[in-house]
Amino acid sequence: MAKRPLAALAALSLLALGACDSSDASPSGDAAPTKDTLAEAISDDSSLSTISGALSQTGLAQVFDGVGSYTLLAPNNDAFDGLGDIGDDLRDPAQKAAMAAILRDHVLPGYMTPADIASAVEAKGGSVDVETMGNHKLTFSKSGKTIKVTGEDGSSALFTGDAVRASNGVAIPLDGVLKKFDGES
Repeated sequence: MAKRPLAALAALSLLALGACDSSDASPSGDAAPTKDTLAEAISDDSSLSTISGALSQTGLAQVFDGVGSYTLLAPNNDAFDGLGDIGDDLRDPAQKAAMAAILRDHVLPGYMTPADIASAVEAKGGSVDVETMGNHKLTFSKSGKTIKVTGEDGSSALFTGDAVRASNGVAIPLDGVLKKFDGES
């Protein structure tokens, strides 16, 4: 696993996040990791076809075919559809830069399963902040068994469905896109 600084998590001294072995079974019932790369595994999940296409369109899919280890907070197809015209506009190849910026704020360094994140939230006693590859902060919190992620701009989404685990990362489906839109893309 690539060793990247996770300042917020390192400060918590949570070994579960830093030492997660991708071959371990997740106690949350997530599927065991495959030998596929994260990009390949996402492309095989029909509920994540929009983000898979967006990753390819923006050139970010090649990052998830590499050796680095990442966690992708993956808005499902319904999340993009829920954006209406803005979601349609973002899928336009002319909006590649805007889509890439949004996607970078859905990528975390390291391999973290939903169970790892839940454990970190419980250990901290409320919430955990993590910096995205887009240099923005996301805050994870938990209510019962539901994990919520909130962006700096107040946008939020819930973990939904089973995580897609791969040899070099994990994709955690979300029911929303972590970006507030003001009506223009």
